[in-house]
Amino acid sequence: MKRMLERIRNNRTLIELMAGASFYCIVWEAALLIFTDRKLYHSAGLILGFVLCLALSVSIADSLEVAVSLDEKGAKAYIQKKASLRYLIVCAVIIALAISGAGNPLTCFAGLMGLKTGAYFQPFTHKIFSKFSKGDDTIDG
Repeated sequence: MKRMLERIRNNRTLIELMAGASFYCIVWEAALLIFTDRKLYHSAGLILGFVLCLALSVSIADSLEVAVSLDEKGAKAYIQKKASLRYLIVCAVIIALAISGAGNPLTCFAGLMGLKTGAYFQPFTHKIFSKFSKGDDTIDG
């Protein structure tokens, strides 16, 4: 766990992506709290989707880091295997939410879309983070 947190800390792009996803989910959460009646039901789905979004982003970054050290055929197989596993996990979580009623599967999906939104926001979060950093765009490790 400590090694994983260290790898996240050293991956500036991943942190910027997570910051964009966080902003997106905060906006969604505010809208849910203002405009919905079943606040806990909708928020539970969104929060689960957001947590899953963060886990998926770490998994994707980790998969890419491993894949670049493999040959072309091995990298392709590795990436496909990991992507399929992530897809199955997402499907299982959404189905479990739909069956259990513990949270809204649609807001869970909205939280998952934070991954895409975070990727689109990354150039903007990069500019923001660069203004507050010490001017060093390089990452050790």
